[in-house]
Amino acid sequence: VVGLNCARGPRTMLPYLARIRGAVACPVAALPVPYRTTPDQLTFQSFRDPHYENLPGGRAFPTALDPFVCNGYEMGDFARQAAEMDIRYIGGCCGSGPHHIRAIAEALGRNPEASHYSPDMSKHYALGTDKSLKPFNQAYAPKL
Repeated sequence: VVGLNCARGPRTMLPYLARIRGAVACPVAALPVPYRTTPDQLTFQSFRDPHYENLPGGRAFPTALDPFVCNGYEMGDFARQAAEMDIRYIGGCCGSGPHHIRAIAEALGRNPEASHYSPDMSKHYALGTDKSLKPFNQAYAPKL
């Protein structure tokens, strides 16, 4: 198994995974950190937060990463894209929470026990579709 683990988030890891996949015939692993790394901030250690100027040492890493966290949809998208490249060892690294791993599993068609905790948006008071919801709440949805 060869692959990438840690430092880079899903977006900045995918191009390198494609290159690795094209160069080897063995299994490939992909375990990004669940952070929104960019071409300007390639690793989660390099994050600077333009909205807060008093970070120790000027960096968000390691104690102020909250504004850069990927949501489950992003991790699910990453998992699908990696699987489309025939990458079969897919997970998450530093900062990954159970909700990230659950999103990866569900995006790959699995139904782990933790799926019991996945949000059921059909029951959301304003955005849901369940017939038991109050019409006046659903009418409020466009104002959200």
